[in-house]
Amino acid sequence: MDDDYQNESWVGLYRAAMVELEHSKMAGRIDAARSEIAARIEKLRSMPGLHIDERQALQDALSGLRTLAEEVRFNDEQKQRLERTHESLHSIGPSILRNERE
Repeated sequence: MDDDYQNESWVGLYRAAMVELEHSKMAGRIDAARSEIAARIEKLRSMPGLHIDERQALQDALSGLRTLAEEVRFNDEQKQRLERTHESLHSIGPSILRNERE
């Protein structure tokens, strides 16, 4: 197994994206990792040798980033729904209180 690629910059960016807990930074980290992975894939095309292990690791990383991006998008949609619900409840709250008093 050829682990020489572990020191490539895409590996660090991928790991940083996968462990990022701050929601506001996730999209940027995902984009940075994807860009570096794409650049590395392009570079490997011009390099001699098969680089099978790294190519598989790159595909796995892209898959992991795709899943993470979907989760971020889902969380954003959920947050927006909750905010809209909160706004709706906030706007009808006075009417409900008036009706309860009557």
